[in-house]
Amino acid sequence: MNKDSVLKSLKFNFATSIFAAIIAIAAFETGFLTKGVLLLHLTEQDLYYVEVATIMLTIAIVPLALKLFSRSMAKGASLDNITFLKLYNKKSLQRMFLLFIVLVVNIFVYYGISYDGAMYCGIVSLGALLYSCPTEKVLDDLMNGDGTK
Repeated sequence: MNKDSVLKSLKFNFATSIFAAIIAIAAFETGFLTKGVLLLHLTEQDLYYVEVATIMLTIAIVPLALKLFSRSMAKGASLDNITFLKLYNKKSLQRMFLLFIVLVVNIFVYYGISYDGAMYCGIVSLGALLYSCPTEKVLDDLMNGDGTK
């Protein structure tokens, strides 16, 4: 396992997650999936619970994903390069997965019940996902111990 193969794999996963989110948005915008369909099946109380759950999901998962990654990288700073690359790969995938789940949930809630708060939460999760883009500079900084400050 070398640095280039790890970065290539992570960049592919990152691009796939962004592309999947764009596909979900395009499916609603083109009419392939019906906007507001959940409004027909949920009561007002259920809608309230869904709205609160999306906000709480975003508030809980976005900082958790970012903080768990940085803590893991700080703890792994003393590891050898191969072990550190494995840890970086694993934790980067976990961070991207958590942020992707939050993003997709917010997209489906926004279009499913026409809740504007989900759009704002989706923008926050998209920003966090873009912040998590794997780059060679970040990996080099983390391997040298500069990125954990």
